Amino acid sequence: MADRALIAVCAGCCCGHRETGGPKTPPRVLKPAIRRRLKHAQVDGLARVAFTDCLGPCSEANVVFLYMDGRPLWLRRMNHEALYDAFFAWLRAALAGEAAGMPPALAERSFAWTGGGAGPAPPVLDAGRTMEV
Repeated sequence: MADRALIAVCAGCCCGHRETGGPKTPPRVLKPAIRRRLKHAQVDGLARVAFTDCLGPCSEANVVFLYMDGRPLWLRRMNHEALYDAFFAWLRAALAGEAAGMPPALAERSFAWTGGGAGPAPPVLDAGRTMEV
């Protein structure tokens, strides 16, 4: 079966770079940690991860965009290891048709985005923690 989900992870100008607004992630840590989680989720052939320079809504760093079954989903402030664990567990269940709903930690980070500007006003208080992947 062809990929049903494309996950675009921002690794560009703000995401992962404290000096330009995003929570800093250690060099060469974010991408391998996300790839390990994708592999652990066992969704090969159903989902693919791509890292990109900038997804656009920089006020929401670190940003993840999921395009699954023809529907977009944006997630803001994906700055902690536990969020990626929850994301890939939910994705696996959703691809298997077993997801009852999105976990609250992810739902509160979802937002609509059509492009342009710096991004929506942040609803998630992040307390300045860095991503621990």
